[in-house]
Amino acid sequence: MINEGVDGLRITRLADELAVTRGSFYWHFKDREDLLQALVGHWQRKNTAAVVLSVQDAGTIDDGILALFDTWLDPARFDPLLDSAVRDWARRSDTLREAIEDADRARVSAIASLFEKFGYDNPEAFIRARVIYFTQIGYYALHIEEPIAERIGYLEAYFKSFTGLEIDPAKAAAYRARHLEGPS
Repeated sequence: MINEGVDGLRITRLADELAVTRGSFYWHFKDREDLLQALVGHWQRKNTAAVVLSVQDAGTIDDGILALFDTWLDPARFDPLLDSAVRDWARRSDTLREAIEDADRARVSAIASLFEKFGYDNPEAFIRARVIYFTQIGYYALHIEEPIAERIGYLEAYFKSFTGLEIDPAKAAAYRARHLEGPS
């Protein structure tokens, strides 16, 4: 799916690549449509849930924004290639386009709730949520690849742009160390 799009998902081909029989494939999925629905469910549970959960229990705006950044930097939590593949597929499927719109609304709503929790009124909370979310989705859509050190080098500027506030310097230093130096 990620490499060839939804058209690359063929039962015979998948069975061959996984070294299983077509019959064993059908043990797990009723048909190709069932497989596609399972894939959409996986995408929703993985990527949308990751964004929503990342900001849910933040103790400060700094913590929430940094947790959101962590989610987007970790493909095990938020898979940008899967997200892009599903978005490409949705260009040809009205039903999936609705699922994309629902996911985008849920993600933006969760981020807006973070801003509201820390005193931002609407529509400012909503607009800030859209700006931060659309910026990240734009990174994926444009296939921007930059070294992690470069991206994190912009941490304070991004934070101020997204929140209108200065990030706590100690939290910024800890975040930078965690991502650039790795675990001790």
